[in-house]
Amino acid sequence: MGITDILIGLKDKVLDAATYELLKRNFELLEENYQQLKDKVEFQKEEIERLKAENLHLIEQKAGLYAELDMSKAERTFFTQDGLVFRKGITGEVEPEPYCPKCHEIMSTFDHIIYMCVSCPYTISLKRKLSEIVAELSNEE
Repeated sequence: MGITDILIGLKDKVLDAATYELLKRNFELLEENYQQLKDKVEFQKEEIERLKAENLHLIEQKAGLYAELDMSKAERTFFTQDGLVFRKGITGEVEPEPYCPKCHEIMSTFDHIIYMCVSCPYTISLKRKLSEIVAELSNEE
């Protein structure tokens, strides 16, 4: 039994016709608002469930991407040769850039003989060309 049913029961007993019509219209509007709010709540519940599922999917995806990143980092191995550190890339080939053995920053050079670290005071003078060292490392694989 709704509120408008109660109002119909009161018609002609306590209320005059004008007051009855006014109350009836107000109750009808309240009932419509109540239904709209009920529908919105239902929609919001469904939306919350959808967002929870999407969030769970994104969390799983993020974990997978972090695992891939960790594997990628692990696949890039560093090793020392002739006083410089080199890195093996994801594809397995030796990358031609030399790294500092102390801080693992990329070394710089002006003459391709003397290599200097830009982060620490490490400097080395190579006895052979960098390309020869890289070629030798690539052949060792």
